[in-house]
Amino acid sequence: MKIHNDFTLFFRVVPSGKRVVYYYAYDEDGRRQYGRSTGETTLTAARVKCNRLFKEGVLGKRKEEVPTFAEYALGWWEWETCEYLKKRRKRFDITKNYADHSKRVLEKVLIPHFGGFRMDRITVDAVEGFIDSYIKRGYKNNTINSYFNCLKTMMIEAEERNVIVKNPLMKMGKLKNNRKEIQIITPEEFKKLFVGDWQKVWDEDRVSCTANKLAAVTGMRSSELMGLKGCYVYDEHIYVCMQYDVYGYRPTKGKDRSNLPLPASLIEDLKELKKLNGDGFVFSSDGGATPVNRALVYRGLHRALMNIGISKEQIAERKLHLHAWRHFFNTQLLKNGLSVKQTQAITRHKSERMTESYLHFDSSDFVKAKEVQDDLLRPAEKKPQEQAAASEAQPRLTVLPFPMRETTERERKQA
Repeated sequence: MKIHNDFTLFFRVVPSGKRVVYYYAYDEDGRRQYGRSTGETTLTAARVKCNRLFKEGVLGKRKEEVPTFAEYALGWWEWETCEYLKKRRKRFDITKNYADHSKRVLEKVLIPHFGGFRMDRITVDAVEGFIDSYIKRGYKNNTINSYFNCLKTMMIEAEERNVIVKNPLMKMGKLKNNRKEIQIITPEEFKKLFVGDWQKVWDEDRVSCTANKLAAVTGMRSSELMGLKGCYVYDEHIYVCMQYDVYGYRPTKGKDRSNLPLPASLIEDLKELKKLNGDGFVFSSDGGATPVNRALVYRGLHRALMNIGISKEQIAERKLHLHAWRHFFNTQLLKNGLSVKQTQAITRHKSERMTESYLHFDSSDFVKAKEVQDDLLRPAEKKPQEQAAASEAQPRLTVLPFPMRETTERERKQA
């Protein structure tokens, strides 16, 4: 059994911005209880207060005492120390990005609203009021749902820890999905962007053009594009195993590794960049040492879209950004006869609910995907009307006898 001090002091910044000293106490079994505020702003004053409470025998919580949400939330979503994350990471792949996002939701949204609530006072009505307040402020349903999911996760854990008798939110559902449907780029717009004079359309920005083309014919995520290195570019395919984002160079989102076949023309585009950056990051402006900022690739796409006649307003309305290529390629694969299972295997689009069967995909079916890629990059065929117009525009040759002479009257009568 571990030996603890009588209490542990630590600072916490409360929603008002004030830095207050909190303390942990321990029960008779040596288990750490929930943090409580001393109300003091210095360690000395807080230590004096805690020593007095200890002598009076009231430092630790009574079993019937229920913490506030702010007290319960202490230490939540901290990557290294959160007990909930430790438990979940034993069984599931949880990303630091998920933990950081949840921590931001907790600190910026949940604690300011529910911080003073006792845990057993967080009811369905209280949460409905919280949701309604964000609806009135014009927040999108999917944003509010992310706040609700974070709260519900913490309440489920509170029941498991016997902080509350029953989680009142267990049967409470999320808001309906009211996200606008993404209007993906059409094949005709794709050809305007990539088949033909790319220097004019992309303002000679080879990095942005190639990165977007690669995303369009593979469904690669932006972080996977940024993480592609020259050493993983081969004569007929690329090897996707890493990504690069705010957390650095690390394995892909699904921890998967894939060989993705590519058309010869796109391989040549990548090799042109490889000449500049060697075996380092392909999409780089410093010789491959680091990837370019993904914002550069986003801006390059928007400039190119405007160069082919799509306005800023249309870009915003249709949600045309780098991730939209993932929707585009999924759609092209499905339209060309690949099954949902095959498409998900090619784009490596998995969620926790998908079965492990998606990992056992027959790689021979990637041939079908390559046919889709080749068709996308093939120059557009002229329509019948355009061919007829082109034919009429050509000068017609009339074959005449040589030497030329006038027809006589006798010859005309014989004819």
